[in-house]
Amino acid sequence: MSTAVSFRGDEHQPSRPGLTLVPPTRSTVSPLGFGLIIMALVVIGMALVMVITTSVAAQSRELSMLRNEATELQYRAANLTTELQRTSSSASLVIRASDAGMVPNPNPVFIRLSDGAILGDATPVLGDEAPHLRRPSVSLHTDEEAAAAASSALPMAPGAQR
Repeated sequence: MSTAVSFRGDEHQPSRPGLTLVPPTRSTVSPLGFGLIIMALVVIGMALVMVITTSVAAQSRELSMLRNEATELQYRAANLTTELQRTSSSASLVIRASDAGMVPNPNPVFIRLSDGAILGDATPVLGDEAPHLRRPSVSLHTDEEAAAAASSALPMAPGAQR
């Protein structure tokens, strides 16, 4: 067997097709039609931008209103918490008890719940045992009475008359 390749010039080679010039195609859209299509796309794009901008502005306004409402609600919650703490304090309890006519008892008596035994000696309260825990009574005066009381409490200059 031989590996030699024979080169003969008489073998048939495939021929290439010849290149020819293609005639130019005519455009299907006139320059005026092309301009109108571009103008329509620009107008539609501008309209979409306007719609999106308007909706973003509306959402921004709504977000701002909701933030303001949340801030007001936070202030209200803080006020309510402060009022609850003030109302539930022991000082407030003393004031409400005094307004209801209760007086503090410096000698309390306790009841043991397990057997019902009374611990301590029950003594009646007169109401003046702890005057610093009571609220001063408020008297209602008319304006003339208040002015007269205020003027009588002022010191007078020597030789002056009332």
